[in-house]
Amino acid sequence: MFKISRRLDYGIQLMVALAETDQNLPIPTAKLSSQLNIPLPFLHQIGHTLMQSGLIKASPGPRGGLRLNQPADNITLLQITEALEGTVCLINCAECGQPRREEPPCTMKGLWDFLQGNLVNQLSGLRLSMLVNGAVNRLNSMS
Repeated sequence: MFKISRRLDYGIQLMVALAETDQNLPIPTAKLSSQLNIPLPFLHQIGHTLMQSGLIKASPGPRGGLRLNQPADNITLLQITEALEGTVCLINCAECGQPRREEPPCTMKGLWDFLQGNLVNQLSGLRLSMLVNGAVNRLNSMS
């Protein structure tokens, strides 16, 4: 089943919450956990992964917390997805860095390549700032 993981869903919610912050001030993780209803240990795991990818920063101390490491307009959903889930890959294949079974030959390769390309293009075209300002909701209502 094709499914968005809870980790990715929470990670995007976290990134949106950080992007909505005035002047990119750090937000304490306990406040984020409560505000987003994400268990604090899980929020720490997600935050750590996003820090390793360079998308967010952590500031220690009583006035510390998490904040974006770059402007929301520079962060794509593809970057967030790949930071939290790895390479976007609809089917195990050489293009995704995974071994491909050769027998029987994949008769649907063209379809999977098409869908893979479209998904990656959509995710790379969606910016975090678009989620914050509601642009994605407006696009969805026009279709």
